[in-house]
Amino acid sequence: MTAESSTIADTAPREDLAVLHDRATAVSAGIEAERRHAGIPRRDLSPFAQGEGGIPYAFTFDSGRAGPHVLVTSLAHGNEPGGLEAVVTLLERGIRPEIGRLSLAICNVAAYAATNGVDPYGIRFIEDDFNRVWDDAILDGDRRSVELDRARQLRPLVASADVLLDLHATPYEATPYFVLKPGSRAAALADRIGQPHTRFVFNTGSVHSPTLTNYNQFSDPMGKAVGLTVECGLFFARSGADVALSTIAKLLAIEGLISDETAGSLIVWRDPSPRRLITVEETQAVRTADVRLLSRPGDFIAYASGEVAAFDGEEPIRAPFDGAVPLWVKQTFVAGDTAFMWARQSLERQ
Repeated sequence: MTAESSTIADTAPREDLAVLHDRATAVSAGIEAERRHAGIPRRDLSPFAQGEGGIPYAFTFDSGRAGPHVLVTSLAHGNEPGGLEAVVTLLERGIRPEIGRLSLAICNVAAYAATNGVDPYGIRFIEDDFNRVWDDAILDGDRRSVELDRARQLRPLVASADVLLDLHATPYEATPYFVLKPGSRAAALADRIGQPHTRFVFNTGSVHSPTLTNYNQFSDPMGKAVGLTVECGLFFARSGADVALSTIAKLLAIEGLISDETAGSLIVWRDPSPRRLITVEETQAVRTADVRLLSRPGDFIAYASGEVAAFDGEEPIRAPFDGAVPLWVKQTFVAGDTAFMWARQSLERQ
């Protein structure tokens, strides 16, 4: 059972907007400072260039026994190294499947080479967002780019996968979470994996498309293949690598590719947060790029209807409904664009 979160931020009669604006400025500065750290040192990826199975920076290990093909993709964006660290750990530990096939892919190597390992605004991609090109009409087109060429290299691997775990990181949401469509095969798999405890539900699937986990067989309503996205935390936080490795281990054990004992040796993170469901309701557009927040994203503060939650320049942004939780999804804010989303939070009774 679930219960609507009762965490509603305190309100004051007709808030002093100047005081709130100053508070938002301070909160936003704190968020910015938290994001700028180098918890994961940069790696030389050249030892992984040859790969295993014919695709550079991709590795496929076949057990020779019947079973699913599980694919783990990392580094779709150059400033998201947590998944990369998890994949490298599996390679260095010599993890091999007991049944089926296991594939591990390091995706956007060019973008990783271009970022500096510290700046949260570091290079996500060179020419195209690698995670927005996964449609055959795009991949079969004539246009060339760094990311399109790489996606075409990886397409045979992706197209053959029965289960895909796509590892990401975020600029704001420090709490790891799954990205899900309600009632989907991915939602069922996330429930079986169990952690992260936070699930973001988008009624139309991912907030963006066409993503890796929406590619062909994963979005086929008559199919069985599952594509699951997990956001592992802040871009360069060391904990993101632990979240990624632990999630992979749980998935591989569920699918029978590794033993529970092997999985236990790889699970280095357990989610301390409550089990929560975040249901996205609507988006918030802004007039300026000067967006200042009144709460840290990972705190999941819920606001009363009409309560000030942020500022768009000097203008207050007010919650559109009771219990509205602002979800900050932008790496940088853009004038005239969507800045964040409004959602409702439900906490599972323990």
